[in-house]
Amino acid sequence: MKNCLLGFGEGWRLFLLVKAAKYIKGDLAEVGVYKGRSAKIICLAKGKRPLRLFDTFAGLPSVDHRIDPDFLYKGLYSASFFEVKKYLKKYQNVYYYKGLFSRTADCVKDRKFSLVHLDVDTYKSTKDCLEFFYPRMNRGGVIVSHDYFGPAKGVAKAFDEYFQNKKEIIIKMSGSQGMITKL
Repeated sequence: MKNCLLGFGEGWRLFLLVKAAKYIKGDLAEVGVYKGRSAKIICLAKGKRPLRLFDTFAGLPSVDHRIDPDFLYKGLYSASFFEVKKYLKKYQNVYYYKGLFSRTADCVKDRKFSLVHLDVDTYKSTKDCLEFFYPRMNRGGVIVSHDYFGPAKGVAKAFDEYFQNKKEIIIKMSGSQGMITKL
């Protein structure tokens, strides 16, 4: 898909994970929507299930270069909120939360989730997402992240720290994805 930061294999795995998650109760979510290409992959597989999309639509928030690589900077991956809504307009049950995830997540604090896709690039954003979603994942639900391994080292650091004392195992997949299944 043009302008999609996921490679073909990553997009296909995301599609299959969404299909498999239909047997798990709960909403679907994506944090880090950018231009909506991976959200479209989720929409193609989700059926009527709700999809909750979180993004600043102003690009990355502040980046801590002590943890995250120098090529990431505030404002990188900015995209038009209206263009994304237009791009996904034919799909039902898609809800948008514009702003920093740490400020918009409270809107869905009472929801449970079956699948969460993260593409947030930085340590702090990944950590915030894991702390919010993990307790809200239904058993068998999946958290999958783009950039688990590769140059955005903060993503792996956040995952590794968060799951070091939990029973879930982080599964590394080709491309740059990593995932856990809630036990």
